[in-house]
Amino acid sequence: MQEHDLALARKGDPAAFERLVTPYLNGLYGFLVKRMGSLAEDIYQETLLGAWHNIKGFAGDASIKTWLFAIAGYRCADALRKKAREPLQTQLDERLCDSGFESDTTRALDIRDSLRTLDPEDQSLLYLVYTQGFTQRQAAGVLGIPEGTVKSRLSRLRTTLKSRLGGEQHDT
Repeated sequence: MQEHDLALARKGDPAAFERLVTPYLNGLYGFLVKRMGSLAEDIYQETLLGAWHNIKGFAGDASIKTWLFAIAGYRCADALRKKAREPLQTQLDERLCDSGFESDTTRALDIRDSLRTLDPEDQSLLYLVYTQGFTQRQAAGVLGIPEGTVKSRLSRLRTTLKSRLGGEQHDT
């Protein structure tokens, strides 16, 4: 069915395009929020518009999911370059605030706090691999870094998080 929808989307069928991308939209938005914070919504829309305009050029050498996340990664890089040229401003985006502690266990809070101390690139990498199920090769493509860098970062991150969380191994 996906091949049929791809053929229709390439001919300009918006419903077929929607069927192709809908399974990945929640994960894509989560990735953007982790990586870009308050800029996520704009980049999300830019990503989908870019995908719609470029569906004819989709070569099929990657999955639709990987292709979408790669477009998002490029849009993030563009936004970060643009943001680096702007004066620093701090804004509070209430939509990004966490829920209260009453629904979390102490362990979940410890994990969340440890993850927050990581830089956004590392948070994005962990999100792609452990939440979205990307392979190391796919995550490398999305983030625009070599696969070897992904492997070494994941190893370093596992060691760092294990140390911060008291060295205990927990099944998830």
